[in-house]
Amino acid sequence: MANFQTFNLYLLSLKRRFQENRRQSKFKKPNYNILLGGVQPHRIYECSNIYLIQDLINYDPILINTIKKFTTNLWKIDNLEENKIKKLHNFFWLPALHVKNDKILACAIIDEWINNFGNYHEKHWAFDTVSLRLISWISSYPIVFRESDVIFRSKVINSIIKQAKHLFINISFIDSGIDKIRSLATLILIGCSFEQYENYSEFGLKNLELELNNFLSKDGFVKSKNSEDLYWTLYFLILIKEWLKASQKQTPNFVNNYIFSMGVCFKFLQFSNGEIPIFNGANIINSEKFSEFLKLRDYEFEDMKDIFCGFVKIKSKKIELFLDANNPPSQNYCKNYQAGALSFELASSDIKFICNSGSAKSHGEQLAYLSSTTAAQSTVTINDTSSCVFQKNSLIRKYFKNSLIDGHDIYKKEISHEKEFTKCIVAHNGYEKRFKTLHERQITLFKTKNSIEGIDTLKCADHKQQILNFSVRFHIHPDIRITKTMGNDILLSSDNGDGWIFRSPQIPTKIEKNLYFGNSDNIRESSFILLEGNIENAVTNIIWYLEKAK
Repeated sequence: MANFQTFNLYLLSLKRRFQENRRQSKFKKPNYNILLGGVQPHRIYECSNIYLIQDLINYDPILINTIKKFTTNLWKIDNLEENKIKKLHNFFWLPALHVKNDKILACAIIDEWINNFGNYHEKHWAFDTVSLRLISWISSYPIVFRESDVIFRSKVINSIIKQAKHLFINISFIDSGIDKIRSLATLILIGCSFEQYENYSEFGLKNLELELNNFLSKDGFVKSKNSEDLYWTLYFLILIKEWLKASQKQTPNFVNNYIFSMGVCFKFLQFSNGEIPIFNGANIINSEKFSEFLKLRDYEFEDMKDIFCGFVKIKSKKIELFLDANNPPSQNYCKNYQAGALSFELASSDIKFICNSGSAKSHGEQLAYLSSTTAAQSTVTINDTSSCVFQKNSLIRKYFKNSLIDGHDIYKKEISHEKEFTKCIVAHNGYEKRFKTLHERQITLFKTKNSIEGIDTLKCADHKQQILNFSVRFHIHPDIRITKTMGNDILLSSDNGDGWIFRSPQIPTKIEKNLYFGNSDNIRESSFILLEGNIENAVTNIIWYLEKAK
């Protein structure tokens, strides 16, 4: 079965490569830019603004200083890292400029960009870059359009229509999921903003409904099982609703219904400090501003407890723990998936202590693959392998990334509440085929003691016939100081004075170095706690404790 899936994906990858080459050949023909020409709209409507897109704006002071230093020579810089060049070209630094003081500078930079890249450019006309660039230009109405020179306004509008048409006629080539949802949102914004292009909104809404039906499960969670995808999908749906309201258009029922169901998932998957847990290809999102915006606009969502959308949530006073109890997503939605079955994240007094490593999806293929392994998550590995088996063929990975050869099933998921404690038990079979071993994780939070007991149970049906070893990793957030005591305990301490002590009564604790990819803009050094040993019995219990430092 696995060989058939691999062969099928290989054929699909060949097909995609052929289509991509053919498409690029068409884009590079001189008449393609003529095809993208459009009618100048009679009117522009200001239906988006900087306030609506706060969570997208790039306030990076280094980037802003670079922009102000190089001005119109900005587009001649060629020695920056690729992700930084991409951020220059998506223009999400534009709304961070001062409307009055930087208006002349901003218009000059946009004008120079159009002079250099106004026609199709393979590198800087990628669909995701075009989408963000158009949202930024239109949402920066006071900078770009208000009181601007008529010739400049006409030039910008022509460029917007040209890029929007590029999206419009090629939307079927954009991968399903957040990339397509963002592109459809951009087309809806075009239709709301420019007279004579209302059909873009109609087209965008029609295809958005189809995409959401495919991308979301019945409980409103994204099928990628990725909390970052959940956030951005909800974010763009809220933007769409606000754009439609501002342009005095009716919001379709399906948009309202999906906002409600996704909002319930979003509210459940939040630490008190506004962060969301970084499972299954997610990176850090701090949603405090977005949550404030939702509150101001009277978006209210139901509270869910304990187990929801495949995650377990345990909370007591200022202690919060999330555990991933999801099965892997389908092949269509696993491109950034990480093999983190039963991994968990722990926050205390709004400070993240234990986490996962985050996704290196924006840092190249090698690091992206490394960050997808089970060893990069706070859970158990056997023989240093992952609980899921990923495709390694380079052609398949180019188009399907973390496509799975084999996954796992969660076969137990329980939570119980007592006066003194809350206990969850979750188990998966990701190591059963290869090692005839099942992994069960039990985590108990003692409410009055402010302590956590963990028991990782490995049930092996073939321990006498093979040499097996286990590793249990607890990845520590890079902002946390980690110190080993004389008694083999490990002290975790934060700048606010909060601290935890980690210990294991049966296994010596180790501290090893790691990389943290949680912030998509940079890579940081971090550490993890390691417990390791051999599986020598039919049942092996690995016991560990986390206690609040006094």
